[in-house]
Amino acid sequence: MDLNYYFEPVALEKPEEPVIFSNAMFGRNIHINTPSTPIDEISNYHIAILGIPEERKSLNKGTALAPDKIREKLYTLFKVNEKIKIIDLGNLKTSGSINDTYYGARDVLLELLNNQVNAIVLGGSQDLTCGLFMAFEQHKNSVNLIAIDSKFDAGNDEISAEEYLQVIWKSPKLFRFANIGYQQYLVDPQMIEKINTMGFEPLRLGILRNNMSIAEPVIRDTHIVSFDISSVRQSDAPGTLFSSPNGFYAEECCQLARYAGLSDQVSCFGIFEVNPLRDRHNQTAHLAAQMVWYFIEGYSQRRIEIPSATSSDYKVFYIKHEDMEHELTFYKSQITNRWWMEVPEIKTGKTILIACSQDEYQQASNHDIPELWWRTFQRIN
Repeated sequence: MDLNYYFEPVALEKPEEPVIFSNAMFGRNIHINTPSTPIDEISNYHIAILGIPEERKSLNKGTALAPDKIREKLYTLFKVNEKIKIIDLGNLKTSGSINDTYYGARDVLLELLNNQVNAIVLGGSQDLTCGLFMAFEQHKNSVNLIAIDSKFDAGNDEISAEEYLQVIWKSPKLFRFANIGYQQYLVDPQMIEKINTMGFEPLRLGILRNNMSIAEPVIRDTHIVSFDISSVRQSDAPGTLFSSPNGFYAEECCQLARYAGLSDQVSCFGIFEVNPLRDRHNQTAHLAAQMVWYFIEGYSQRRIEIPSATSSDYKVFYIKHEDMEHELTFYKSQITNRWWMEVPEIKTGKTILIACSQDEYQQASNHDIPELWWRTFQRIN
């Protein structure tokens, strides 16, 4: 597959602000698709950056300008780790049909997945998540998705930036979905009830504000992270149509991006709904660029861990509960201090491992069955 067919080469205008150039800059330490240096063998790289300048299904007009504006800020940051091979593929070509964009995103991401290359997607509007999800549908037997958003973009079955989730929720391949950072006054209570009934995981902003590490095991187990910049408070990210005085702080966004980079499951990290026409001093584009930097910094420290009772790298904890016929089993990594728990699949007699936190272990130790265990048990059985 020749990816050059799908992309416009990168062509940035002269920066609006003065820049002190250095050979250690990010933009001078990656391969950039230009007319003189086209895309080469994709398997040579660990990470591919791609812009998708698409906004036709969004009320937030101006997001098509975001990929290049984010690049402008990203290239002037300093490099993360020279051992990480990165390519900027450019911007996905658009045509007269929005569906062509979705399928084009699917084809490109599938090529990256087949070559074990991680994707960083610069949107564009968040309905593009559907095209990315389609690639995982073809690549995996089951798919885990996280939306980091102040609300739930669900409603009608038609795809739009404001209502794209309904289509994904109907996929038989979707195993786990979490919405991180929703703000309760922006969400219909019936939608929260619906999500809980479906076995999905809504994580409220107020809960995370007290302990951001709650998000880490959820992100650790996902394949796609779709980040809506409107989940950030307006003072930190004014460049979007649906900005709010409340939301994540900029530092918390970078922490979430780093969690995604650290996860050995996340293969696609997308930032959407950045609107340069509504931005102030390019503040939102700069935040998005820093989030990309933190994702790559997390990626540079990835460690693949497969918990096993026979490995000395893990401590195993067995907890019996008088109301359950199944023993609860937890694993703790001696290297990273991360936790997992087993959930049994009744039909096959096998178990699956779910990333969790020490809180779930403590709940089980106090003879309370963790909600995460119950949600997973109901989904697989």
